[in-house]
Amino acid sequence: MKTLKEDVRSRIVMAARSEFVKCGYRKTSMRTISAKSGVVLGNIYNYFKTKDDILCAVLHPLLSAIGERMASYSKGEHEETHLDFSPQRQKDFLKEMLRFIFLYKEELRLLLFESQGTSLENFRENFIDAQVAISKTYMEQVGTRVSPLFFRINASTWVTIIGEIVMTPDLRKEEVRQALGEYICYNTAGWQELIKQ
Repeated sequence: MKTLKEDVRSRIVMAARSEFVKCGYRKTSMRTISAKSGVVLGNIYNYFKTKDDILCAVLHPLLSAIGERMASYSKGEHEETHLDFSPQRQKDFLKEMLRFIFLYKEELRLLLFESQGTSLENFRENFIDAQVAISKTYMEQVGTRVSPLFFRINASTWVTIIGEIVMTPDLRKEEVRQALGEYICYNTAGWQELIKQ
């Protein structure tokens, strides 16, 4: 019975994801999700109380991945006494960003641009706040003082870059690789200069 319930839940989430991606969150109705999933509308409410709950289920893998990444920094797994500006570190970061963006491209678009009026509408600000806190702690570890506003601008810029990528549907992976590689190089040079001050 549990397998059957998981199958029904999965059908609801998959149908909702498809419709959210195609039509947007606000323009997708529960009736459409019902029709596309083959699950009677009344039964959907046995699995999800609201459409917002379904959106959260659709975005759960993305939110979990972001949460794990943030937690690894918060727990001090990346404690260092100096910043690693090596070309290899830049390549590794680029590879990680590309994998993440292309794995969750549609979900990122939903989260950043389709979550107004949902429980996730403040994600961008909450994420930036968390990044600022992590960055402050990190800079304290390496003995560098940087303006809190700069941390905020830097975190916001990264969210904007990701937003530009996910909102441009015809971008090829190679174009994204080049642009992100250039920005990582640019950003790294800036951090190196700040650390010297």
